[in-house]
Amino acid sequence: MRARLTVVAGLVAVLALGGCGVPTGGQPDAIPPSSVPFGLASAEPSAPSATSAPVHADEPRIYLVEPNDALVPTARQIPEGTVRERLRILLRYLAAGPTKVEKRHQVSTALPPDIVLRVRDVTDDQVTIDIGGPADAPSGKESRRAVAQIVLTSTSLPEVHSVLLTSDGTPIEAPLPSGELTSEPLTALDYTPMLHPPTPSAVPAPAASAVPNGPPTSPSS
Repeated sequence: MRARLTVVAGLVAVLALGGCGVPTGGQPDAIPPSSVPFGLASAEPSAPSATSAPVHADEPRIYLVEPNDALVPTARQIPEGTVRERLRILLRYLAAGPTKVEKRHQVSTALPPDIVLRVRDVTDDQVTIDIGGPADAPSGKESRRAVAQIVLTSTSLPEVHSVLLTSDGTPIEAPLPSGELTSEPLTALDYTPMLHPPTPSAVPAPAASAVPNGPPTSPSS
C-alpha cells in the first residue's frame, strides 16, 4: 500500500507542478472509489491514421498530439453499452497511445507509459476519472497536454459534459492551459486552446548598436 501511494503521489505532484499559478477552485468532496478497475494488458488497438479521414462529431475518439504540439482527434471503434462501459474502453485506447500507423505520421501522446485511467463514478453528465501509474509523469506543458487529452477524450462521448480528476478518490488540482490549477470539474471548453499549435513566444529584437553618424572627431588640444 505504501508503494502504491508513493507512485500515485509522484504523478499527482507533477500534475500540480505543471501549473504556475494559484488554485482557482475550491476543494470538492471526495467521491468513493469504484471496485471495478481495469488493466492495460490487451494488444495495441487498431485505428485509422490521424491524418486519413475527418472525425465525425458523434464518433467516439481519443485525442493525441501532432508534431506541432496541437491535439488532434482520432476515431476509435467502441461497442454499444452504458456510458461507464464505453468510457472505460475509450480511456483504455487513450492509455495505449497512438497505433503504429499513427506513429509513422509522428503522432504521439503526452501520457506516460503504463498510466492507469479508471472510471470512478458517473453521475448525470459528469464523470470521475482516477489517475494512477508511474512516478515519472509529465511536467510543465506536457502535463497540461496530458490532462487535456483525458478531458477531451472523455467529453467526446455526447453524454459526458465534465470530468473530475482524482487520485485514490481524492480530487487533485489539474493544470489549465494557462498554467493555473483547479480541482473543479473540467470541460472540453477549458482545453479548446490546445487544439491549436502553441503560439511561439515573441523574441525581442536586438538592440541597435550605437554607431556614430560620422567619422570620429579628434580631441581638441
